[in-house]
Amino acid sequence: MTFAPVKTPLVAKKMFPNYIWDIPTKNKDIYLTFDDGPTPEITNWTLDVLKQYNAKATFFCIGKNVEQHPDIFQNIIDEGHVIGNHTQSHLKGWKTKTKTYIENIAEAQNIINSELLFRPPYGQITPKQGKKLISLG
Repeated sequence: MTFAPVKTPLVAKKMFPNYIWDIPTKNKDIYLTFDDGPTPEITNWTLDVLKQYNAKATFFCIGKNVEQHPDIFQNIIDEGHVIGNHTQSHLKGWKTKTKTYIENIAEAQNIINSELLFRPPYGQITPKQGKKLISLG
């Protein structure tokens, strides 16, 4: 299996300069991230593979999935992986009012407690939503 690195378009970085796009390092590090879990089929398999290679990853979790599978969520934490917020119900930022979007993220944050990491579902977030999140820390 071959993976190609994902590069963020420069235009996106310029439009949203206050977002974290890169983590400068002189090391040859690979950052593995997974979205949309936890789910029994995929997350358990992923955890098993990561354990085989003694690898760590960041899991951007959906609050309602955490509520449905708290044991799998706890396994992610117990195995030393990092957790990020991926909203409560996987909302599309471009089609959701800012107030509703922020409330959905806050609801998930109460469940996930994510070390201040957030990834918007579908990569969709409006400038207004982004500014509001940044202002909230």
